[in-house]
Amino acid sequence: MSLQEEELRREERRLSATLARIEREIERAGLAAGGRKEQLVGGKRELWEGLVFDTDDWFEAAVQLTQQAQELSQHATSYRLAQGRGEQLERALSTPYFARFDFREAGAAADEAIYIGTMSIADEVTHEVVVYDWRAPVAGMYYDFGPGPASYRAPDGEVRGEMTLKRQFVIRGGKLLAAFDTGVTIGDEMLQRMLGGHADEKMKSIVTTIQREQNRVIRETDHRYVFVQGAAGSGKTSAALQRVAYLLYKYRQTWEAEQLVLFSPNDVFNDYVSNVLPELGEDAIPQTTFYDYVWRRLRHAGDVEHPYDQLEVLLSAGGREDEPSLRREGIRAKSSLSFAEAIDAYAKTLGERGAAFRPLLRGQKVVVEAAELERMFYVEFAKLRPPLRLAAMKERLLERLKELEGKRAVALYRKWIKEPTYLGTEQELKRLGLAKARKAYAPVREQASTFAFVDVTETYLRMLRAFAASGERPEGAAVGWDELLRDTEARLRPAAADDADDDTASPSAASERRIPYEDAVPMLYLLEALHGASRMNRIRHVVVDEAQDYTPLQWAYLRRLFPNAGFTAVGDANQAIHGVESEEGHLSSLPLFPREETVVIRLKKSYRSTRQIVAFAAAMLPGAEDVEPFERDGPPPELVVAPEGFGPDDYAELAAERIRALQADGYASIAVIGKTAAESEEAHRRLGALGIAAARIRKETTSFPAGIVVLPSYLAKGLEFDAVIVWDAGREAYGREEERKLLYTVCTRALHRLVLLARGAPSPLFDKIHDFDTPARGSSVL
Repeated sequence: MSLQEEELRREERRLSATLARIEREIERAGLAAGGRKEQLVGGKRELWEGLVFDTDDWFEAAVQLTQQAQELSQHATSYRLAQGRGEQLERALSTPYFARFDFREAGAAADEAIYIGTMSIADEVTHEVVVYDWRAPVAGMYYDFGPGPASYRAPDGEVRGEMTLKRQFVIRGGKLLAAFDTGVTIGDEMLQRMLGGHADEKMKSIVTTIQREQNRVIRETDHRYVFVQGAAGSGKTSAALQRVAYLLYKYRQTWEAEQLVLFSPNDVFNDYVSNVLPELGEDAIPQTTFYDYVWRRLRHAGDVEHPYDQLEVLLSAGGREDEPSLRREGIRAKSSLSFAEAIDAYAKTLGERGAAFRPLLRGQKVVVEAAELERMFYVEFAKLRPPLRLAAMKERLLERLKELEGKRAVALYRKWIKEPTYLGTEQELKRLGLAKARKAYAPVREQASTFAFVDVTETYLRMLRAFAASGERPEGAAVGWDELLRDTEARLRPAAADDADDDTASPSAASERRIPYEDAVPMLYLLEALHGASRMNRIRHVVVDEAQDYTPLQWAYLRRLFPNAGFTAVGDANQAIHGVESEEGHLSSLPLFPREETVVIRLKKSYRSTRQIVAFAAAMLPGAEDVEPFERDGPPPELVVAPEGFGPDDYAELAAERIRALQADGYASIAVIGKTAAESEEAHRRLGALGIAAARIRKETTSFPAGIVVLPSYLAKGLEFDAVIVWDAGREAYGREEERKLLYTVCTRALHRLVLLARGAPSPLFDKIHDFDTPARGSSVL
């Protein structure tokens, strides 16, 4: 409901006063930052000028240096905080707040007007808060209640009262563009404004439109482990990022941004969400992909297959039931909790037998034989537990390498001292010899320091041979361990050795293997069980996006890797696209987490797509009733079936025509989504020949491009576009039951328009939609 003219003028005067207050605060913050910068620069200068180097009391000098370094650190922190405050205030000048509600606490005589923004702003004289940070306890009422009884949890207990007014503002560039009063939820008028717009190149914060169910995700602190099952477009990723900002605010006295970690699906997604936390005034947290972490940990063992390459094999299988079927069985068996338990049990026997080692190499030259390493592990340090044995071996090897470096340095010095071409004093030649010796042995030191002398691949194969010898079958698998062992041995083939000189060649070049992705994580799990997990004890919280794509074994590994961390896992079981996941997706891993510390939150309402697109996509799912569309209408999805005899160029022209029509309708963000990388390559090539300039998104892409993009299905996850064109939704492309969720995922990327092209007969996964009584069935067939 829009405001009366007099009330609108009152709000405009209040906005002007707030902007003036912010400008004064910016000036003070600038002066403070300038003063602290001078202290920092002056402190650095005094650090060296004030040190007394001509004294024999080096202990006193060291103490003096430590004290001044601490003071410098304090100055640097103060400067950084003052500068950050100024930057936040500058951003607040555009939109100092976005909402207001009036609250009368029980027993109070008058209402208090609570204004909410992305940061707190206080009166410089009275120090009263004039704008509350959206994360403040009192601000939570705005998202959870409408006019009527309301309450919030304060540090001293629950505060009850009555909300007498709930108002929303649209403020841009310091100008009040709109204001209206709303009911229980964030008003439909505001949501329609937000959702009816075009897709952005970067994800935006949803702080102005957080819904009640999303707010529960954001502010949940009664449980350490929060699992979110959210429909496509339900805002689960946005809520997870807002949750990070909330946790950093709530625990600001003890947590730092680098103590939180975000695991995301790929680098394009990392770039897409990179603005959300800075927009909310928080430092970005470390972001990585699970594959990147696994690759770094196993880089000495071999070349780890990318999960998207694994998926390409499964998606390109067509109707064949031979090799891909066996591989699916292997993936399923090696992803289970029972396999993790079997690895743990086998790891306990490695103290007696089974661990394999490989020689320490400098280039192709053996420095320490594998047999010597095995003797150290099973004889010399046999009385220690395996992790301590490996630690002792590392220390012994580093000592030996230091001796070898010294011998090489002496040899180089003696050689150079006899050669007149080498000029320099004896001390200079000795230093040069030692430097070259250290450089020569640096790769070997790294092998020793990272336990690369453990042959994790052979140890893993020995474990699988033991399982095969038992005659048992993996839980839920259609084949036995003997068949899976033969398949695994064939896949773990040696890679070609690198051609490099002795001092720079990879230490594993001669024996490096290609490691299938389904074997990489179990292999790492076994390695960590052997030498002790590389636990990240400082991490306070881990956020996992697209959590449905993580296997139970991967979840078991993450629990071991971050023993002190809480977890927020957001995903959608209906978007589990590998075809081997549980129907429950990430919720199938709940047994790994203490029940009393774990909560499951379900987000059913989809805000991304129009009602017609949501209904169309949901009809492909067995549980269509679990997805509720937001009431925003648009054209029905369009199914375009190419007539018989259409060649590749004619087919591409169909897509080009649709792209031009969408551009004419004002849509700038358009995605052409192929099933595989090969199909995307074909689409990009043929559209380019027709004058359609489009960017390609590959698995190596690191930034999210604007405009028209062409990408494979699995890289579209988590992204959204004004319009989506499915390059081929025909029977040949999407004909298998296990591809149902993949096609659903592709269709739910569209905000406003969805076009499905089909070569020949449409996918049978659409068959259910024929009987779906909704305008979403509207389609055109050429």
